[in-house]
Amino acid sequence: MQGAILYVYYKVEALQHAALAPRVRAFQAGLARAWPGLACELLQRPQAAGGQETWMETYRHGDGLTETIAEAIARAASEAGLPLPRHAERFIPLR
Repeated sequence: MQGAILYVYYKVEALQHAALAPRVRAFQAGLARAWPGLACELLQRPQAAGGQETWMETYRHGDGLTETIAEAIARAASEAGLPLPRHAERFIPLR
């Protein structure tokens, strides 16, 4: 979908931050190699609540973020054992 951005968010135990962040970054780097033109970002909500942080991965592709790419990201995350549940939503620019 042209201009679409995929947002994937999930909870992470704050104590896992240091161990998990490099894994997610390596995961995203692998996706970028597999899908040339895929831009990935890893964000976190500024405050933790109840010992948990909320993280968000974002994905964009210059040629459009297709359903095939979105499905490949979800499948790869499951295979990589990234935190669950992962909530994914796609947004497009407001017209």
